[in-house]
Amino acid sequence: MPTRSGLDRNPSLDATRTVALLGIIILNYHGYLNGYTAIGADEENLFVRLMDAWNGVLAPSPVIFVVVSGIGCSLFASANFDRWTLVRRGVLLFALGSMFEWVWRGTILPYFGLYFILAAGVVTWSRRSIAAVTVVCTASAAALSMWRFFRENDYHSTAWLSPSNPDSPRNFVFRYFIDYTHPILPWFTFFCVGLLVGRSLPWFFNNRRRLFVPLVVAVTVIYTLSTLIRRRTGGAWQRFTSTDPFERGVLATLGVTLSALLVVISVSWIVEAFPSSPITDLFVRAGRISLTLYVLHGLAYNLVVNRLGWVRPTGLDTALGLSVLMWVLLVSAGAWWDRVIGRGPLERLVRGFGG
Repeated sequence: MPTRSGLDRNPSLDATRTVALLGIIILNYHGYLNGYTAIGADEENLFVRLMDAWNGVLAPSPVIFVVVSGIGCSLFASANFDRWTLVRRGVLLFALGSMFEWVWRGTILPYFGLYFILAAGVVTWSRRSIAAVTVVCTASAAALSMWRFFRENDYHSTAWLSPSNPDSPRNFVFRYFIDYTHPILPWFTFFCVGLLVGRSLPWFFNNRRRLFVPLVVAVTVIYTLSTLIRRRTGGAWQRFTSTDPFERGVLATLGVTLSALLVVISVSWIVEAFPSSPITDLFVRAGRISLTLYVLHGLAYNLVVNRLGWVRPTGLDTALGLSVLMWVLLVSAGAWWDRVIGRGPLERLVRGFGG
């Protein structure tokens, strides 16, 4: 199935979106249902710690979406590129995401809109320049995080950097560029990594075996180093070596970025090994309308939990059960829609408006 730019869609990238969607649904449902009890850092049960809604093994899930979007953006730019297409799509995603925020607090959609708008400016830059942007975004976020730590440690409030609403130009910049759930600093790093991978996608796929082991080693070293240092130190070292995505540290950004690339590689191997499998077809088709499915997962939660009260926050087991059930239903419906009708409703809207 070709894209609007005339390039054939990459089935591995579509399937990766479906895999990432499962992680996102689990993270969101666990976090929304169980609140502060979804924090597993102080729990004795290893599985509960691993499923921490904010700093567990599924933390790279939304990052995978961003990286894959960056790859897709880079592929789009290699064909019939019009930077205003990215701007229009970004503006529409920002508008849709701002409305979806009323239903699903903390949604990534408005941030995605800003990623696309920024990408319109940098997508044609050299690899070296895009790499420099990733370094600046990562380092700036980490430096700001450390500055806030020292200020708060000296009893100076930095709450003004965390506005509850983007209700002024200053608060708009703070909320979307440095604070809240998926700010530009450092999240645009992930998009830029996708741009770089997309520039060399044939090379990336051809060298997956050579990349896999070094990536595994690097991820293991990052999280092991963070754990060992944080157990033996305190104060600023706790923040500096943190892998908590919300503390915006260098290790956190590196860890989820490399983990996301490992998932992309792993899924691509499976898709290429079983290209004719019904499961592969299901994942690929659902991934083509992942934007629609993402919005539906929030609307479905609001219906069955908040409106109808069919599900109560009884713990991780309930969150996992609801997540897996919803993912299966959405993926099945999405694959059917793609097979019978074609492009998803929101995908049609974005492409119709953006080109």
